[in-house]
Formats: sequence, structure tokens, C-alpha cells
Amino acid sequence: MQRLLGTLMFVSVLLLAGMILLAHGTLANGSHDAQQDAVAHHLTRIQSAQTRIEKKLHDVEDQLAVATSAAATSAAATSAAATSAAAASAAATTAAAASKSDADDCPGRVPFHGLLTCQGSVYQQWQARIMYFHWKKQAAAAGPCGDMGGFTRLVASEGGKPDGLEGEIPSVFVPQLPASVIESHFHFGVLNRPESVRQLLASPALLRQITSDFVLVLETDHVLMQPIPNLATRTTPAAFTFGYMHAHASQDWVIQRYWPEGSSASLDPVGPSPLLIHLDQLRAIAPRWLNFSLGLRSNADAERVMQGWVQEMWGYSIAAASLGVKHRLVRNFQVEYGASAGRIPPEFPTLSYIFHYTCGIEYTLQGRPQGVMQIGEWSLDKRHYGADHPPRGLQLPPDGANAAAFWLTRAWNEASAGIPAWPDSHSMGTVGWRRNKPTADELAASPLARRVEGSRWSWSGVAGFEFARGGELVTPWGKGVWGLVSKAAGGADDPSKDAQVKACADCLFADFANANHNVRFSWDADPPTFRSVRVGDLQEVAGKWLGGGGPAA
Repeated sequence: MQRLLGTLMFVSVLLLAGMILLAHGTLANGSHDAQQDAVAHHLTRIQSAQTRIEKKLHDVEDQLAVATSAAATSAAATSAAATSAAAASAAATTAAAASKSDADDCPGRVPFHGLLTCQGSVYQQWQARIMYFHWKKQAAAAGPCGDMGGFTRLVASEGGKPDGLEGEIPSVFVPQLPASVIESHFHFGVLNRPESVRQLLASPALLRQITSDFVLVLETDHVLMQPIPNLATRTTPAAFTFGYMHAHASQDWVIQRYWPEGSSASLDPVGPSPLLIHLDQLRAIAPRWLNFSLGLRSNADAERVMQGWVQEMWGYSIAAASLGVKHRLVRNFQVEYGASAGRIPPEFPTLSYIFHYTCGIEYTLQGRPQGVMQIGEWSLDKRHYGADHPPRGLQLPPDGANAAAFWLTRAWNEASAGIPAWPDSHSMGTVGWRRNKPTADELAASPLARRVEGSRWSWSGVAGFEFARGGELVTPWGKGVWGLVSKAAGGADDPSKDAQVKACADCLFADFANANHNVRFSWDADPPTFRSVRVGDLQEVAGKWLGGGGPAA
């Protein structure tokens, strides 16, 4: 068995020597700059292959140790020895096959591992499912010699407990930051990203899930549009260029609080995702990334010169620069198109790698952009589905919408249709989210609206809920709007909560506290009551009339 290990090591040395000679031959001609680039590329290939071979050899050693131990303690020593030999032979075959594939079948391949950072909320679960569906699609399109390798969903959860998706998506779980830490940093849950990466890199057991020397750090709202090659080298990570991450001199005082020798001139306009990076570099950056992010969010000082919602990105950028890491800036790493992007060429999915749907896509039903910070009559926005999966078969955008709106809707639909366990949704699709106060004509035409206007109610036993004049909603939790549920069909004879969301002819809506509710009234009760059903999770709340309005009208 030891002789077998020695043979494997000898074969691995020959393979690496062959690759080095091949690299030398390739570099014999060409300019100095071209030679430098080629050297970096070939060294990366050689180092990557060496690491994979070493890993396979360690696996062989582990299996030999297990088999040898079994042989020593088993009564059937002969049988155990045969098992040991078989295990060693199988491991050797696996290692040799992997090495041969890397060296012969796929010359130039430098694989990377997809690392999706997230939390275990329903909101991020459904996004992760869409993301992984399209990862698998593009990895298959790349073929066995593509650089896209394994995939892991890195989940920060309460106590590091599984969330139930690990059977569908390869996942590892780490404890999320305590609620007290998140609260003391202005409720900035994104801090769990550098913390979860730190825990991953500190755990040999968790790191065994990572099958390559490089990782591509991804987010749940990424949809891959085409196979991604390895754009990084061992010393130069690749990252997207963010327009809002260009540092300037007015930020130097914040930067130098965490990196005294640094300045804005040294920072790359990048964040930690999408990011293709060697594990050694990520391991060096991660502690500072976490510490700098915690520092930036520990008080309101940095908010004056750095956007609060991306301060964890600034933490990464400062940390990388403080270690002398410079990135390859990849402008076509991703796109973030919305309705206001104007005309987008139909072939845009072939021009970039990732669609990042960070913003909603909002259109009128006539195919015109709805406007800035406006929910569209046709609306595709991840924020509609905070506690529920989007429905299958979403209605496509209206004629006149740009190519991105059509592509992303179809990408969501393809994933939800292709995932057998995608649950039934209790939410609206792409139409119905824009809910306006009733106009004077609509009020005049609706006996229900006229009856409710000016009435006061309790909400789950709490007084102070009023359907004020002109569609204004007054609640103990802030102001909102109320009005007519538009384009409803039927529903009056269906008492189910789901029907009250999707088809409610005798309902009003009451939207407040960043949630949509459909409300159905029972005027025959004494006093009158209503039942509210929240769009998305079907949470039900009862209300009771306290006065005003026209219950007797």
C-alpha cells in the first residue's frame, strides 16, 4: 500500500513536470508582457493541478488509514486486507483519473467553486433556488471542461441550524451573528456575510466542501446568463466595477481610521460579490473585511461620506487594499437593468455573465416605465415576496418593455417550473401590486368605499385604525393607503384566505407598514367586523367597528 502511494506521488510529479515543460514551450516566443501574462496563467494552472493532486493523495492516505485500522481490529484479517486493497485501488483510480482529466482532457482548465452567501429566510431561500437552478444550467452548458466546478450555499442561520433546503442545494450552515450585535450596528444583517466566510475559512471540516482553489462569491439575487470562465489568477482576483464604489479624497479620514497608511487612491471600486478569488487571498482578507465592516457600522460617522447600505462592501474594499490586493475590474461581470435602462439589445445575455436583480422592474400596462420609486402596474420585484415564493407562470411584461424585463421574467418562470418542490404561492404575480387611493369617481361608484370612508376600527384588538377621507389610512403603526382591489374577479362566494388575496370582488385593500392586506367586511355582525388577509403569507387579522363611516348606510 505504501508502494502504491509512492507510485501515485511519482505519477503526480511527472504530470506537473509535463505541464511545466508545456508552459515553457508556450512561452518560448512572444513579447515580454505577453510572456508575463502567460507565466501567471500557467503557474496558476500548475498550482491548481498540484493542489488537486495533493488533495487526492491525502484522500488515499485517509482511506488507507481507515482500511488498515479495520484490518487490525477485524477477526477476518484476510477479508479486511482485501477490503483495504480495494479501497486503496479505488482511491488511486479516482486520483489518477482526476489528474489525467485536468492534465490531458481539459488543458488550461482552472476550476472554481461557487460560494453563495445567504441567510435562511424564506426571502433568500426562493432566490437561492432560482440562483442554483441557473448555476446548474450554465455549468452543464460549459461542459466537463468548463471552469465552473462545485457549489456550496453558505448559510448563516440561528445556531447554525439547517433550514430544509440542504437536500436540494449543497449547503453548509454556520451560526449567525447574535441579534444584539446586529442591533448595535444599526440592524445591518449583511454583516453575516463576512462573518460566515470567516467561519468557513477557519473550519477544516467546512472547507472540505470547497472543491477548488478558487471561489466565486455570489448573492442570492444573481441569475447566471452564460457559463463563467475563471477570470482570476492566484494573485489577481476578478470583481465587478460598481459605479458607486469609486473612492475619493473626502473619504480618506474614514479609510485611515482602519488603515492608517491608506488612502482613497489605493481602493478598487469593487465589493465582495461577484468576486472570483483564490482561497489564500480570501483567507487573508476575511478577518479585516469583517472587522472593518463592523467598525464602519458601529457609529454614524462613516454615513456622512459612505453610503450606509453598502458599508460592508467598503469594508471589503479597504481590507483588500490594505493587503496590497489589486483586482481585475470586469465591467461585464453583471448587469443591473431596470425599466429606465432604455433600449437593451436582445443579445445582452451573451454580453455579460450575471443578471443582478437588485432593483424592481416597473412598467405601466401600456409598456412605459412607471416612474422613479414607483411600483408598476406590471411589477417584477423581489421585495414583493418577503415571506412567500413567487407564483409559477408569472405574466410576461407588456409590449414595449425592454429585453431585460422579458428575460428575467422567463428566467424566474423557468426555474420555478423546473424545481419540483416549488411551493404554491399565496402572493400576487406581476400585476396587482400597484394600489392607488380611490379617485372621487371611484368612490362615487363604489358603495363599499363610500360606506367605509371615515370609519374607525380596531386592528387585532388595537384601536386607532381609520379609513380616513381620500384613501388615507391612519394606523398605530404609521400612515398608509386604502382603496379598491382592482381587476378582481369573483371571490365573494369563496371564503378561503387564498381567494381573498387572488380574487376578491368585495374587498378593499389596506396597505401599511410595508405590507399589503386585502380586507373583507361583515356588515351583518353586531358590531360590524372585518377580516384582513396579508398578501404573501396569508396572515389573518380581525377588526371591529368602533364608529364613524356608514355601517348603517
